[in-house]
Amino acid sequence: MPRFRSFGLPVWTAAGVCALASWATAAPPASKHVQPELVADVETIAAGRPFQAGLRLRMDPEWHTYWKNPGDSGLATRLTWKLPDGFQAGPIEWPYPKVFKQGPVTSYGYTDEVLLPVTITPPATLAAGTSVTLAARADWLECREACLPGRRELSVVLPVRGEAPRASAQAPAFAAARARLPQAGAGWTFEARETPDKVVLVVEPPRGQAAIHKATFFPDRGQLIDHAAAQTWARAAGATAGYRLEMTPAPNAARPLGALEGVLVTEGSSGAIAAVRVEAKSTKEKP
Repeated sequence: MPRFRSFGLPVWTAAGVCALASWATAAPPASKHVQPELVADVETIAAGRPFQAGLRLRMDPEWHTYWKNPGDSGLATRLTWKLPDGFQAGPIEWPYPKVFKQGPVTSYGYTDEVLLPVTITPPATLAAGTSVTLAARADWLECREACLPGRRELSVVLPVRGEAPRASAQAPAFAAARARLPQAGAGWTFEARETPDKVVLVVEPPRGQAAIHKATFFPDRGQLIDHAAAQTWARAAGATAGYRLEMTPAPNAARPLGALEGVLVTEGSSGAIAAVRVEAKSTKEKP
């Protein structure tokens, strides 16, 4: 079920709930606060050579859209592709998000501008000398104090050539988006531990890693941790390189959790930010 909250109203009306439920089939009004665009990192494509297309969302000041796990409220942005025969589209690759707090509600998402890349693979039999149209329907939720659904049919036309694809003017934006993608945790060690009132992520960075002064964990799914509760980052007792991130389990979380999966965003003393994929099996913490 979508999690959607309008802070401009004290309660949901029946009509409001029905309007949200019908969003999947009814076209919402044109967005006034988010400008969507379908872009590609190449000017031309070639048979069998993967490239990236992506949804760029430009947001008005103080407005935001959502990450794949929106947190306490919101809805993840979606792309529904309409591709030529033989083309394959991968999943959205999500840059790490920001935290939004409004009263007791904490959400995850993006402000200003975000580019959500998707890898597209053309068929090996694609004929040079033609053009193809990549089309997609974008659905998002844009929020400030109140939330509005957005939808747009988008497309981009790309010529097919026999030589290697040429980078487009959008290539630097894709490079910037890829720089914000969580990296595989090579050299990192993660362990998840549970107590009745805590979820603890034990972290050991790679050898030589600069000191980490702050960290935030973004879970892949809801009903795992209490998004609004503070996350406490500290050196592990008796450790020279390890840390502990203490979190509060969600009130309705299934216990034991089984695993912690998501993104750890760290910040060093210089302000350098890094994002790392976390996949850690959960065990009971020993007293």
